[in-house]
Amino acid sequence: MSFHPAYLAVVILALTGCAAAPAIAPVPGPVAQPRQAILYRDTVTVQFSDGALCVAPRPGRAAQWSGTLAGCVHPLPFSVALPPGRPAPRRVLVQLGDGGTAVLTLQAARYGLAPGV
Repeated sequence: MSFHPAYLAVVILALTGCAAAPAIAPVPGPVAQPRQAILYRDTVTVQFSDGALCVAPRPGRAAQWSGTLAGCVHPLPFSVALPPGRPAPRRVLVQLGDGGTAVLTLQAARYGLAPGV
């Protein structure tokens, strides 16, 4: 099978033009923020503003642990320090301001138990 030389020249120019085209950078969207944190017996689950759920699994019966959130698109570093006493099967954590005892620290956000809990 033979091709006309002019046809080959057009194909080569088209291909080199595609290769030389500047790459388009993705447009960054709004950064997802932690919206809610729930303390379970063996995990802490964080829900983000984009709907993603991330997990911080508890290693064994550790009262304190840290690592990187797993199972989601936000692999952020975290640290957990459980309050003393018997762990409840499920506790919703509230975002803390300047005071309070943090249970979960995630970037600049701190989450703890609501007062009186």
